[in-house]
Amino acid sequence: MKTKVNFAHPLTVTNFHVLARYIKENRADIDPAFYPQIMLSGAVSLAVSPFRILEKILYSKKEARCSVKRPLFILGHWRSGTTLLQQMLAQDSQFGFINPLMNFTMNFYHLLGWAFEQVIADHLVDGRPMDNMEYAMNLPLEEYIVFSTIEPNSVYPLNFFPQAFLKYNENAYVDRMPAGQREKWCENYDRLLKKITYLNDNKPLLLKSPDNTARLAVLKRMYPDARFVSIYRNPYTVVRSTIHLYEKIMANWTLEPLPSRDTMEDWVIETFRNMYLTYFEEMQTCGPDTLYEICFESFEKNPLPVMEDLYQALELGGYDQARDAIAKYWYDRIDYQKNEFDYSEQLIQKVNERLGFYFEHYGYQMR
Repeated sequence: MKTKVNFAHPLTVTNFHVLARYIKENRADIDPAFYPQIMLSGAVSLAVSPFRILEKILYSKKEARCSVKRPLFILGHWRSGTTLLQQMLAQDSQFGFINPLMNFTMNFYHLLGWAFEQVIADHLVDGRPMDNMEYAMNLPLEEYIVFSTIEPNSVYPLNFFPQAFLKYNENAYVDRMPAGQREKWCENYDRLLKKITYLNDNKPLLLKSPDNTARLAVLKRMYPDARFVSIYRNPYTVVRSTIHLYEKIMANWTLEPLPSRDTMEDWVIETFRNMYLTYFEEMQTCGPDTLYEICFESFEKNPLPVMEDLYQALELGGYDQARDAIAKYWYDRIDYQKNEFDYSEQLIQKVNERLGFYFEHYGYQMR
């Protein structure tokens, strides 16, 4: 088991009171071999706390005056193609987003972000561990990563505490939270988006966190002028690739023993099922100028006509100006090789039994 301490672990930049809650909630399952990582994370978190507090004093009023206008949310389960879609849209300069440096240093970005720039850049060199897709300082990341550093009722901590996988995934369903907890979640999320808006000179935000797929109704209430683009993919591929994703990420971040492959299959399929049962219900309230859906298999064959249609359907504007940059990004990566996976008969049977409604909705054929 890998126990080497990692200075780039997300818990090192997690607000100390949030970190303390994570440890308290999961202490029974934490492997003692990871105590050094916990101590390092706590020490760094405490060390940057004065900068976080001072930054809040100096900048919170300025950030609060920002308005999150016409954000574009990318929806879709993990491994559905959301990253490719977000990176292509990020070539359009009309959008703002959270880049890797913001992601790691958001809580003290104004005062101390510069000190971590080279460390973060060096950390990105080898690409993403789950698929070797490019990481770069000028490309976007999911906001739910940094959100977990300020809001304990978030999804991302399941990568640190895999024994609580299903528990943390429940935090995707904000409307199921008690009223006070839900209000606090919305307050923290809006504060984060306002800060990202401030750091991007008040541009409309391009946001992508897979767990948002399960809270479409909440996001529509919070941001009435928001637009949504949802990308979907063959469920066998999504489930198998998501298992691979968690095995890779958890190998780097976990503080607990990892679940078995069989258990992980069950957890991923259950998460997939719950997410899309909720999404299919909530999407009924969206009009064609609010929600646009993309089939990944069609998108990867010829994405540019799909992108143009997306811009028109959601009335994003500016496609003529962004077309060349989007096309260049695609053609520069057209030879990218996706992972190839094996599919056990057991996994196929589980997917068939639990996700039949998804096959039917999108017209995929069961094996």
